[in-house]
Amino acid sequence: MRRLMMLMLTATTLPGVMHAGPHGGTSGIVSGSLGGLQEKTVKDGVFTADQAVRGRERYEATCQRCHGADLTGGAGRSLTGDVFLRDWTGLTLDGLFERMQSMPPGGSESLAADAYVDIISYVLERNGFPAGAGELSAGVLGGVRVEGDEGPNVVPNFALVWVVGCLTGSENEGWRLSDASEEARAADPAASAGDDLAAAEAAPLGDDAFELMYVFPSPAAYVGHKVETKGLLIRDEDGGPNSLNVTSVQSLAERCES
Repeated sequence: MRRLMMLMLTATTLPGVMHAGPHGGTSGIVSGSLGGLQEKTVKDGVFTADQAVRGRERYEATCQRCHGADLTGGAGRSLTGDVFLRDWTGLTLDGLFERMQSMPPGGSESLAADAYVDIISYVLERNGFPAGAGELSAGVLGGVRVEGDEGPNVVPNFALVWVVGCLTGSENEGWRLSDASEEARAADPAASAGDDLAAAEAAPLGDDAFELMYVFPSPAAYVGHKVETKGLLIRDEDGGPNSLNVTSVQSLAERCES
């Protein structure tokens, strides 16, 4: 089971998770603020039909052999349907752009920036998002967020998330977070550092609770602490506490208070 979930992590959280400040524009903790940019979503007609046509030609020449003629995947990830939304909902298109620039892994091929943007336009079209009057450009990708039918604030099941809360439990009884914040998308599975760590330390507690799965190494030294936890979100279909398949836990304060 541990191996299965970590394989899922590799598959679902490295669409960038992107690693720059990322990753071009997305930080390790994904916030809803983009500074002075006027944020749009992929529902707002951010590309043109002609651009998607060019993107299809680029895709067929460079991406199809790994991701399939219908974008449903093969050697590479699916770029359509539920998988695409699970991977990218709540994230901005700059992360997808940077992920594409790293493809194929270990490959020497490289396209111009506008070619990757055209491919993104085609991917958006294939996912049912509308074309508009203006072309998508690399400079605005950080201001365009992926959003599914359920809206902008719904975190998909199995997404990589970030939570702060109070660590409770034990090795025998299992580890839990109480007084936890609502889950939010994360871009990096590792413990936060720098500005992201400062944001985590300042984040308020909440009234949620999470069961923690596969926590290694043991967080026993942090019991009673305010902690930051990252992991894959696993929703409880019966209405119980949701779980996190943990990728990192770090102490933010020795006393658990906002």
